[in-house]
Amino acid sequence: MINIYSYEGPVFWVLFYVWFGLEIMLWIRAWLLKRGQPKKQNHDRGSVFLIMIGMYTFIWISVLFVINRLGMLPDWTRYIGYILMIAGMGIRFSAIVQLGRFFSPTVGIVSNQEIVQSGLYRRIRHPAYTGGWISIVGIGLGLGTWWGVLLCGVGLFFIYAYRISVEERAMIQHFGDEYRKYKKSTRKMFPGLW
Repeated sequence: MINIYSYEGPVFWVLFYVWFGLEIMLWIRAWLLKRGQPKKQNHDRGSVFLIMIGMYTFIWISVLFVINRLGMLPDWTRYIGYILMIAGMGIRFSAIVQLGRFFSPTVGIVSNQEIVQSGLYRRIRHPAYTGGWISIVGIGLGLGTWWGVLLCGVGLFFIYAYRISVEERAMIQHFGDEYRKYKKSTRKMFPGLW
């Protein structure tokens, strides 16, 4: 049996499990916050399933790249990966806390929803996805494989692009011109780029 823990040092695995634990905690928090709120309309179109399956599949394939020593990077790049993992977790967690009771793992709108436009949301509309993407790229670098960085970064980017299109359609349907105006003054995930 293959021991995947023998391929990376303890720093990577500690950060990985902190990331995994934060993701579970954020889901539980969303579930607890939605109790007592108006029922939301579900507009998800399978995007949450796609994110979860895609993200963990990309990570698992990246681990296989490491086991087979494919596209290995110099050891020092792992430290950049650790920094990205921490930064991504911080951005994602902050963005979700700023959304407060409006955060949900699935795309949906509640009747009393508001457009959050302060903090991280002042310049980008989806900072939680930005943080998630940075974390996943960090995981690829932390594993020390170019193939993992490429797979995680490109793969999750396209999944998030789909999720953003689904989410923004729902927001425009609910908020109309108010959301269109917000779109004109912000970027999707990366300030000044996209």
